[in-house]
Amino acid sequence: MDKLKFVVIVGLVGLGLGVEANASTSVSDAYGQCKAEVLEKFGGDTRIAMKGSKKYSGTLTVKLSVVPEGASRQRLLCKVTEDALVLTDKEGNPLS
Repeated sequence: MDKLKFVVIVGLVGLGLGVEANASTSVSDAYGQCKAEVLEKFGGDTRIAMKGSKKYSGTLTVKLSVVPEGASRQRLLCKVTEDALVLTDKEGNPLS
């Protein structure tokens, strides 16, 4: 009986680690998509750094620090869902 408990516990821990690894991959994928969008919008000489992320109701929000060439630092939010990517300023207004 103890071996069965051990196998079940090890299986659940392994499953939990697999889910966490998948979640971190999705954040890095979203960051890559957001970075490509920012580079397209502001130009190739723009410096970009991720400052945080959160997931809520199926939307992954990536907070970015963006410094365009010759301009001051901006904070942008990049909201990624399964079918859309929206860049907004820190107040939530979409960038046109």
